[in-house]
Amino acid sequence: MKKLYAFDLVNLGYLALLSLVVLILRPAGSWIFLLYHALAAVMIGLVAHAYHRYGGNFWSFFRYWYVVPFALGAFRECYFLVPLVHPFEDHYYDRVLQHIDRRWFGDVDAFFLNGWPTFLYDFLHLCYWFYFISLLIPGAVIHLRGQESKLRQYLAVTMVGLLTSYLGYYVVPAIGPHHFFTTRPRQLDGLLIGGPMHQMILAAEWRTPDAFPSGHALLSMVVIYLSWKLCRPAFRIVVAPALGCILATMALRYHYVIDVVTSVTILPGVLLGGTSLHRWWDGDDKPAAQDCR
Repeated sequence: MKKLYAFDLVNLGYLALLSLVVLILRPAGSWIFLLYHALAAVMIGLVAHAYHRYGGNFWSFFRYWYVVPFALGAFRECYFLVPLVHPFEDHYYDRVLQHIDRRWFGDVDAFFLNGWPTFLYDFLHLCYWFYFISLLIPGAVIHLRGQESKLRQYLAVTMVGLLTSYLGYYVVPAIGPHHFFTTRPRQLDGLLIGGPMHQMILAAEWRTPDAFPSGHALLSMVVIYLSWKLCRPAFRIVVAPALGCILATMALRYHYVIDVVTSVTILPGVLLGGTSLHRWWDGDDKPAAQDCR
């Protein structure tokens, strides 16, 4: 078991929890999801074994960065599995979240759609897409500097945040306000790139209920905190676009405001949970030989 790291336990725990849900609810095609979970768990075990047996740069890369295809696969699974275990055809939760927004925050749509310069929407689309890169930058810099303890901490906390947001999609399956616009407001397309980038988002996410909580906002906050704590050079790169991404989730109407507020409330638990698990299981919370500041 000590061949496994804390972030492996997070991933395996997520697979085990979803497998339990599948076994209890028995949705159509249960065996497909259980087989996928089993294969993913075997993959984690084999990569861990190969890294500890053979070492080297090749297996070091796969040891840590298998989390990228794992996360992508977990996200795509949400599209197929969520409707089977928690149907949302009536979009009940979208109506609830929209009602909360209007009751607590007023006319959110009017606020984000009126009086903003058009070019700002182009910038916000860039920030929204930068989210995918921002997750990789701190980890890549830390990895290149050979600071494996910091990298394990970074991955433990990041995977806790990411998979917590995925679990939220199963509990509150909402597709987000951008699917409720009968006609997408023209100003959201910006001057040049907003429209095409929006279409790419729709093509990538399909109609996955990925609104609550806002994973973009939660992970952007996680990246800002961890890059400041673990790798200041990366912080200087990611902080501005990551803050822009948090604003973009609401301004571009991909998320309700309550989605982002919820992400803020669960952030401390994600940071504390991931860091504590890393310290307890990996047991290597010592200053790295080479600082990343």
